[in-house]
Amino acid sequence: MDGRAPITSIIMVLAGFVAGPGANVDQETCSKETGDVAVAACTRLIASGKFQGDSLAAVYYNHGITWYDKGEYDRAIDDYGRAMQLNPHFAQAVFNRGNAYDAKGEYDHAIDDYDRAIRLNPSYAKAFNNRGYVWDEKRDYDRAIQDYDRAIDLDPRYARAFNNRGVAYWNKGEYERAVQDYDRAIKLEPSYAEALYNRGIAKLKLGAMHDGNADVAAAKAINPNVAR
Repeated sequence: MDGRAPITSIIMVLAGFVAGPGANVDQETCSKETGDVAVAACTRLIASGKFQGDSLAAVYYNHGITWYDKGEYDRAIDDYGRAMQLNPHFAQAVFNRGNAYDAKGEYDHAIDDYDRAIRLNPSYAKAFNNRGYVWDEKRDYDRAIQDYDRAIDLDPRYARAFNNRGVAYWNKGEYERAVQDYDRAIKLEPSYAEALYNRGIAKLKLGAMHDGNADVAAAKAINPNVAR
């Protein structure tokens, strides 16, 4: 299955703070880099005591992303929580904490956070998509499809949501409907390896051996690891 909507960092808004050269480098590194170097830069910014309110929330948010990228989900959850405390309307932080809970297999906590993100931003297509993904993981495929429907209504060019809805239909045994959604995902993104692979497997299930094998081969040509 193609996964959740990706997490992205944000450029920090520095409410009234004029940074020196070193701080500017750390801001750039914290918001744009990954790994230990980004963790260290974000940590220095937090320890500086020169940020507050929304600006400090942004630092914690980016710090959370660096921990998430390293697979340190508990630390990411803690940082997103701190960002939310500083800025209770920070829908992206709520959304990202939901992703971290999902990565830990804590599906109910993830759904709670996606619910909250949607309340903060009712047009948050990625939150609907990711909540659908968790419903799929919980094998509640009808709820997953409802959320993917909403994500697609909000963003008709959301290829990932079409692919994920196709997976939900596949899981229900509705292979023809799955193929239709994979078709739409591929039309939007012709090099979408996961959707090509998924369509190939669905076609094979329907007995279209030649077309199915062709899709699988095309997917592996784009991404040799697509089936893993």
